[in-house]
Amino acid sequence: MAFDLRHILSGCLTASMLLMLCNMIKKDHIDPLLGDLSIQPIITPNNGTKSSSDNGRHLTSSDPWGVNNTRNKEVLNPCWRKLTNSKPQESEGFVFVTLAQDPEYHISQIATAIVVAKYLGAALVIPNLRQSDQSGQKRTFGEIYDLEKFTESLDEKVMAQAMDSQIAKIYNQRVTTVKVPNMVSLEFIKSNIEPIFKSTRNLRLSIYFPSTKEQTRMSPYGCLGTFDTLMLRPELQKSIDSMIRTLRSLNPNNSEGRFVAVDYKVVETMPQSSDSSCPLDNTTGIKHCFDAKEIAHFLKKIGFENGTTIYLTINGWHTSIEHLRKVFPNTFTKDAIIPADENSKFLDPERPELRQIVDFYVSSAADVYVPTSSSLFSDNVVARRMATGKGQVLVPANRSSLSAEDYVPPYDISEKEHWAYSCFC
Repeated sequence: MAFDLRHILSGCLTASMLLMLCNMIKKDHIDPLLGDLSIQPIITPNNGTKSSSDNGRHLTSSDPWGVNNTRNKEVLNPCWRKLTNSKPQESEGFVFVTLAQDPEYHISQIATAIVVAKYLGAALVIPNLRQSDQSGQKRTFGEIYDLEKFTESLDEKVMAQAMDSQIAKIYNQRVTTVKVPNMVSLEFIKSNIEPIFKSTRNLRLSIYFPSTKEQTRMSPYGCLGTFDTLMLRPELQKSIDSMIRTLRSLNPNNSEGRFVAVDYKVVETMPQSSDSSCPLDNTTGIKHCFDAKEIAHFLKKIGFENGTTIYLTINGWHTSIEHLRKVFPNTFTKDAIIPADENSKFLDPERPELRQIVDFYVSSAADVYVPTSSSLFSDNVVARRMATGKGQVLVPANRSSLSAEDYVPPYDISEKEHWAYSCFC
C-alpha cells in the first residue's frame, strides 16, 4: 500500500510541475501575441456602443449617418433636361407671379408658374418678391436670386420677359388674377385657366397650397422650375457656403465635419408632448411636433454621440432647447455661423427672408436632416437633398427601435413615394 501511495504522490508532483511549465510558456510566448483580453470593450445592448473609445471609433447597432446605406449612394439623373429642349412658340400673352415673403414658397411658386406659362404659350414675366403682407412693398428678383441664371435656364424652354414693373408700364392693360393650386395639373389649366387667358392674354397667378396635392408626379417643366432655375445670387451663395464650412469646423473632434440639421422653427409655440394639440398619427406613429427633450432622446437612442454637431433652424436662442444642448453640447443656431461682418444683414428684423434662406440651404447641405413637423419647408428641403444625393432623412416617431433605418420616411429610394422622384430617371 505504501508503494502505491509513493507512486500517486510522485504522479501529482510531476503533473504540477508540468502545469507550471505550460503556464510559463503561455505567459512568456503566447499572451504577448493575444494582448490582454480582459480589457476588450463590450458592446452594450441599449445603444450598441463600445464601453471604451477604441482609438476614437465606435461601433453602433445602426448607422445614423447613413454612410453604409446604399440608398444614399444611388445616383439620380434628371429627366427634364432631355424633355424640355424645344424652342417656345411666339408669346401669346403674359403670366405674372409675385413670390411670397417666405422663401420656402419660392421654389413651388416658380415651378407652378413655369408649368402654366409653358402650357399657355405665354411669356413668364420675371417676378418680384413680396416684402411684407402689411406694407405691400416688393423686392426685386435679383436681390435674392441670380437673374442671369434664371433667364438662361428658361431659354429655349419657356419665354422669360423683363421685370414685372417694366412690363406693367409698357403694356398698360388689365391683368386678371386667377387662383392656381401648387403642383397644378394640366387638366386644371385647360379647364380653369386657359379660357380666361384666351380672353385677357394677361394673367397674374395667385398660387395657393391645398392640404392635399392634386398629383404626386411633377411635370418636366415643374421639375425644371424646382431644380434648375432658382439659384441664389453669387454673393449670397458665397455667404451661405461660408456658414456651412464654419458649421463643419465647430467640432474639432469630428474630422469628418458631419452635422445634423433639425427643423425647429416652431419651438416658441410648440405645445407640450402630452398636450392634445400635438396629436399622434396612429398609422405611422409620427407626432406633429417634438420638444427639445424628445429630440435629444431620439438622436441619442439611434446612435448619435454626445459630440455630434447639431444645427437648429430657430431664430436666436431659447430656454426650451437647453435640454438638447446639455445632451449635445455642440448644438448651434444661425447666430453662431453667420460671419461677424454680415450679422447686420442676415439678422436684420426687416429681412426675415434671409434667415429662412440660411435655414433652407444649411438643412439641404446637412449630412442628416431631421424634420420635426410636416411643412412645405421640409418637403422642399427633402426634394433638394434627393437631387444632391443626401438621402439621410430621419423622422422622429413613437417607436422603440434603436435602428436609424426604421425612422427613414417612406419617400426613400426603395419606395420612391416623394413627388421629387418623378423628376429623376
